[in-house]
Amino acid sequence: MLLQIGIPKDKQPTPEQEWGFTIWEFLLENKWYIFAIFLIVAIFLYSRNYMKKH
Repeated sequence: MLLQIGIPKDKQPTPEQEWGFTIWEFLLENKWYIFAIFLIVAIFLYSRNYMKKH
């Protein structure tokens, strides 16, 4: 594990201190990328279902 400045050695770092961001910050900053991935997966699943029916 990398040495983080400002964290005492006798305590475990919080996730924010260890990673530098929270999961909510990550989701909000990358919402368009996550939306694009979701859209691609949805198109793929729709087309696979369409091909099975026809």
